[in-house]
Amino acid sequence: MRDREMARPDAVGRCVGALVDVLIDETRPALETCERDIVKDYVRATLAAMPDYFRLGFRVLALAFELAPLPVYGHRFTRLAAAEQRRHVDAWRRSRIGPRRSMIALYATFACYGLYSLPSAQGCAPATRIAA
Repeated sequence: MRDREMARPDAVGRCVGALVDVLIDETRPALETCERDIVKDYVRATLAAMPDYFRLGFRVLALAFELAPLPVYGHRFTRLAAAEQRRHVDAWRRSRIGPRRSMIALYATFACYGLYSLPSAQGCAPATRIAA
């Protein structure tokens, strides 16, 4: 992913970032903002490195995930309060529709890998990215 895209993610990148935040909160809610940003950038870069035929499908699913709360909450996923975001993720995680469950599982896997691959450091200065 180019530096410009990493600095200012598009709608899908913002949605993925918010989703990764929710997934991180499930396991390490006290994680520092700079380390969260490293994990989010890792997940976005991993998606950007996918072949086009995979990336397109996950972009479409991410947009559907972003817009799905509109009828229920009146806002997109990235505009929801933290509790509503958690409920939305849980609803997709327990969905009868396989691609919805698979999407959450994919992002949870990437976030978990990114989270536990963070170099151990005191503070955020030394670790700027995950070497994967």
